[in-house]
Amino acid sequence: MERLPSAIQKTELRKEEAQEMTMDKISVLKIDKDLFVDKDWLQGYIETVCQICRAHGVTVTWIKMCASRKKGLHFYISINPELDAAFAVYLQFLLGDDSQRVDYCRARVDSGLNEWNKLFELAARRLRTVYRRRRSSKRSPNVSNNVVST
Repeated sequence: MERLPSAIQKTELRKEEAQEMTMDKISVLKIDKDLFVDKDWLQGYIETVCQICRAHGVTVTWIKMCASRKKGLHFYISINPELDAAFAVYLQFLLGDDSQRVDYCRARVDSGLNEWNKLFELAARRLRTVYRRRRSSKRSPNVSNNVVST
């Protein structure tokens, strides 16, 4: 008689199947921060985002933000080059994304769900640009020169 696979084996098979599925590459990272900060701290966060991304071979082209529905800020970070989903989740974790959201995103990616990177916004919420990379042949050594006044 053929033995049925265990629950662990079934889970591993689903992960392998999900990895074989083609998932879209990501060009915008989404970060959920459950706090509000003043301009100085926001400036420091923007600089940190650019440094962490640069350390991983990624260029930040712009950062937009808005207040979340309940208790903090949402950041949308346009990047180049596009990243695969698993690395994008990792980078969002490094950039301080909400830990529970990171867990949900990892599970969605592991299951092969292409719409894994969700942030819930109110319909009329406007995004405000807080950083824009200046177009030049040289990399700007001072990120603060590129910050849009807040």
